[in-house]
Amino acid sequence: MRSGGVRTGAFTFHFVFRCCAAGARARAGLCLMLHAACLRTMLPSAAPLVANPLIHMYASMGLTDDARRAFDEIPAKDAVVWATVIGGLVRWGLLDEARRLLVQAPERNVVSWTSLIAGYSRAGRPADAVYCFNCMLSDGVAPDEVAVIGALSACSKLKNLDLGRLLHLLVGQKRIRMTDNLVVALIDMYAKCGDIAQAQAVFDAVGRGQKPEPWNAIIDGYCKLGHVDVARSLFDQMGARDVITFNSMITGYIHSGRLRDALQLFMQMRRHGMRADNFTVVSLLTACASLGALPHGRALHASIEQRIVEEDVYLGTALLDMYMKCGRVDEATAVFHRMGERDVHTWTAMIAGLAFNGMGKDALESFCQMKRDGFQPTSVTYIAVLTACSHSSLLDEGRLHFNEMRSLHKLHPQVEHYGCMIDLLARSGLLDEAMHLVQTMPMQPNAVIWGSILSACRVHKNIDLARHAAEHLLKLAPEEDAVYVQLYNIYIDSRQWADAKRVRMLMEERGVKKTAGYSSITVAGQVHKFVANDQSHPWTLEIMAMMEEIACRLKSVGYSPVTSRIAVDVDEEEKEQALLAHSEKIAIAFGLISLPPSLPIHIVKNLRVCEDCHSAIKLVSQLWNREIIVRDRSRFHHFRDGACSCNDFW
Repeated sequence: MRSGGVRTGAFTFHFVFRCCAAGARARAGLCLMLHAACLRTMLPSAAPLVANPLIHMYASMGLTDDARRAFDEIPAKDAVVWATVIGGLVRWGLLDEARRLLVQAPERNVVSWTSLIAGYSRAGRPADAVYCFNCMLSDGVAPDEVAVIGALSACSKLKNLDLGRLLHLLVGQKRIRMTDNLVVALIDMYAKCGDIAQAQAVFDAVGRGQKPEPWNAIIDGYCKLGHVDVARSLFDQMGARDVITFNSMITGYIHSGRLRDALQLFMQMRRHGMRADNFTVVSLLTACASLGALPHGRALHASIEQRIVEEDVYLGTALLDMYMKCGRVDEATAVFHRMGERDVHTWTAMIAGLAFNGMGKDALESFCQMKRDGFQPTSVTYIAVLTACSHSSLLDEGRLHFNEMRSLHKLHPQVEHYGCMIDLLARSGLLDEAMHLVQTMPMQPNAVIWGSILSACRVHKNIDLARHAAEHLLKLAPEEDAVYVQLYNIYIDSRQWADAKRVRMLMEERGVKKTAGYSSITVAGQVHKFVANDQSHPWTLEIMAMMEEIACRLKSVGYSPVTSRIAVDVDEEEKEQALLAHSEKIAIAFGLISLPPSLPIHIVKNLRVCEDCHSAIKLVSQLWNREIIVRDRSRFHHFRDGACSCNDFW
């Protein structure tokens, strides 16, 4: 048009500026050039016609300084122009500047207030959003649907049920149209504020249409409150489910510990041809990791390989973490090496995984490689590094890294770092040095630190310090049964029967029950759980026969049960039978008869492995030529050829 010599006018630039705002290959230089051309050719009287699209163009491009300058140069500003510049500032996160400008506006309309309310709500500043909503009402501006939705979102974040109810009343008083978005906001507000009955009432009254959004909101509300069966009932009633519906339901099952149901729903989702989002798959992998559900994790890995989701660094890190927490270091390492992109979280997961699997030196080598690759370690990375030192008795390395995190990386140790270092010193028998660190650390020691001291006292026979540590623990965690049990065992080991009896009586007085130990093993996708002396399993006869065989073969190679740890006054034969009936031994017996020889036996135990079981499992791994992996509450034990990855330092 310009090449043809045709004169441009205000209407021309009005539409050109709108095109730039819509992103039609616009660049900052082009915007400035068009603005300059407009000023050269347009009559001053036509300025109001282009003012709004000009400001909108700059604001859409993120050129907020230019938008503000153009706004300041407009001689006569109407309400639309004010709303445009305020909305632009909100869009780019300049909320307080937008608010100051709104206060200066001669006329404040619902559009300006609404953009500011929504902006504060999205930015995680719900109190400011509510304040602006109240100011809008004080200004005499009637709220519209969008303003109420923004205020309801703020109520959800604040858990302010009373204000949410007032907003619901306001919707009726102002006759605001009950759109799907408003219905969703009301349901979400009531659910997040804990009034699920009222959320259900809103849904029943206006939400049971064909669109999935209200259904998704009520299902998500029930899931977040733990009522997954009610959510599933609504899920089954839905006509048209979408990805959000499935994701909410899957996440609800995961948070309720129902991994099998979550995975079944995930497979159903795939059968419907829906593409899962990465957040859902990462959540499923995290659940598999926490439960040690290796077969389910492998099934998810196979799905990822089929490109059901777009692989990224978060998904790769979750997959690596899952294999590490299932004790499959080789598979985790393979995932790590195949990752096209790694970040500091990936390296930290790798280091932590190696640490918990007893491969401390490999963990430290990974840490060195991470730094060689140019990654700056974080505070969490150093927790993993110090854990590796603690679990593998790497005393000199632990001291070195504890000091260098401050000197080289300016990271101040937190209570977790002190906990790792104190644990390392105490495990190594340096109880005086450990206590010196406890007394000089800049924060109060927590229950984990005193627990490390107490555990070390049992190993190194320090009764006085054990009593001191237990006193602190009983103040910090009076309901924690492990404290009483540990102290009781220390007294029994030292044959201080009266003190042991007092601990028992204290437990009874305070109503503290000893946590029942159990072990689980997954066979053919099904989890089998055992407790001590368990005879409830359908294969009980076969398991008992295998346990007798284990006992005979252990004795044939000179194994002697560690009966000294049993405090009950019974004869040696009964003590040996009690040790044989421990849950991990039952689970291993079941694994020997139900898994092919080529597969490792993977056991998950909720408590720490006892000394007798640890010694026995080492021999079982040698006698049956099997790899046995035991994940207890503090670490992994990889048993191969009569040895354990922890080197008996656990």
